[in-house]
Amino acid sequence: MLSVANISKSFYHNPVLKNLSFRVDDGDVIALTGKNGVGKSTLLRILARISHPDGGTVIYNGVDIFKGQASARSGILYLGHEPGLYPSLSAIENIEFACRIHGNYPIEENIITALKNIGLSKQIKDPIKIYSKGMLQRLKYALANLLPWSMLFFDEPFSGLDIEGRNLALGYLNAWKANDRAMIFVTHDVEWGLSFCNRLLLLEAGSFKIDQNADSIDVKTIMSGLQ
Repeated sequence: MLSVANISKSFYHNPVLKNLSFRVDDGDVIALTGKNGVGKSTLLRILARISHPDGGTVIYNGVDIFKGQASARSGILYLGHEPGLYPSLSAIENIEFACRIHGNYPIEENIITALKNIGLSKQIKDPIKIYSKGMLQRLKYALANLLPWSMLFFDEPFSGLDIEGRNLALGYLNAWKANDRAMIFVTHDVEWGLSFCNRLLLLEAGSFKIDQNADSIDVKTIMSGLQ
């Protein structure tokens, strides 16, 4: 599904990613972890073609995403720190617009249901500029659940969520996993990453210190590498 080869990236002549290579197959659920500033979010943005590498290739379904047309990325969904939506539009308007960009046209009733299911029923018609960080995070889940993606890149899936929001989010994540959808999460929650994901990548000094099946990793080993 996704083949990453020799990805490198530097900022101001400072190497951040050094010749990273790995594969993602159908149904893979990957936790990408590491200390702050090691390039986790940068790598995720490159995989989604939001940022360009200095070298290397990202092949998605047989096509180089940096050389192919936008249609070559059909099925990829990136959810970063920022919602990537329009602050002056309502939640309904934002989801409708984002879905149309992805070639999906849900009826308003389905959008409202998605927003209610994630706990946003009271302010669905308000501009999202008044939303808290946690509410914006919930909005991402509502959007993701309405789109027909096959590859998800999610940067810190529980950021800003309270206990109720986290539990709701886990319901979505478990459902997506049960449907064998491929996902890569940037996360600092190592225990969750090892329990939910089938594979863990530990990024350190521009390279993968660990790339193993999650069930073969001791959480103490990972935590020691993050100290």
